[in-house]
Amino acid sequence: MKSFSRILLSALLLGAPALAQTKTPAPKSAPKTPGNSTIRGDLSYRPNGGVRLDANAAGPARVTLPQLDVSARSVALDDAPNISQVRAVGSVNFKLDLAPRAGAAPARIEATCNSATYFVRERKLVLKGNLKGFYQVAGGPKSTLGGEVATFTNPGGNLLAELTGGVSLVVPAETLGRPDQIGALTITAQRAQINQSEGTATFAGNARAISTGGANAFDVAAPRFTLTRLAGGTISTLVATGRTLVKLDLPPDPTPIATPGATVPTAPVSPDVPQKISVGKPTRVEVASDGAIIERATSTATFAGNVKGFYRLSAAGAAPQNYDFAGSRAVIRFVQPADAKAGMLAGLNVDVSDAVVGGPSFNLGF
Repeated sequence: MKSFSRILLSALLLGAPALAQTKTPAPKSAPKTPGNSTIRGDLSYRPNGGVRLDANAAGPARVTLPQLDVSARSVALDDAPNISQVRAVGSVNFKLDLAPRAGAAPARIEATCNSATYFVRERKLVLKGNLKGFYQVAGGPKSTLGGEVATFTNPGGNLLAELTGGVSLVVPAETLGRPDQIGALTITAQRAQINQSEGTATFAGNARAISTGGANAFDVAAPRFTLTRLAGGTISTLVATGRTLVKLDLPPDPTPIATPGATVPTAPVSPDVPQKISVGKPTRVEVASDGAIIERATSTATFAGNVKGFYRLSAAGAAPQNYDFAGSRAVIRFVQPADAKAGMLAGLNVDVSDAVVGGPSFNLGF
């Protein structure tokens, strides 16, 4: 029986023809095989080429191949020795490396779920039920994901993903050393499509993106938006369609740290000298419109269609005040001091077409 077990496993994992010719019932608790391939669990074999592993007292069923590692309550391998499908059911832990094709970047997928099916020839992976995991392209940042159903395909080496059922995706915080770098970005929606080669991710159905921990925290909600990322994972643009609401918190000015016992010199103020009055620094902006485009390279947000919003000013010694505006189009840009030019002052710049602007007592009710 031991010699048969070695023949069976070698045929299964190394592709030898002996498996198709063998009809003797297989033993349980299969041992390790040569190389990096192992299988574990109570093993049963069907003459039509099916092999099944079930969990036992030693632990879950498990299949480990050079590019795949899956454990579950039950794992089935179809059409051995040239395996066409790997199917796992019950407390599934699935890890898959997709080798690059036609010069494309390699990708890795890891997830836990209720069931998983990998179609070997098509390089297609379907994960279902309580999905939690991540995908990673070319050793870049890990984007964690969740939902009910995820389908990954790899045509021509291009990773594509379709996610449905309460999708959740987390993009790690940027580490660019820039003053406007984005913190961790959490995106939720009912459906999502991810395209590796185009660097895009489209979210639909109560789509929302919330960034926290960065210099400019923001919250974007829309029926649908597409996020574009550069090769290094940096966010490039966000294009929203349908009624969109954007909330942006701007960082406060640095507050000097007082030294204990120090005194601050003050100059006498002459009543004959006009004093400069500060209207305050914007600390928050909220805008609703029929669509929006946010461009990271220029820190610019363009809103079009039935625009309504406000910006909040905070002046020293005064309570924050909201100033409403409305119009057909609005362009909001935050200019860094080093980028300020003639006609474009450093800080927040707001341009509104067909504008109606109001003070704190004028509420547009958006």
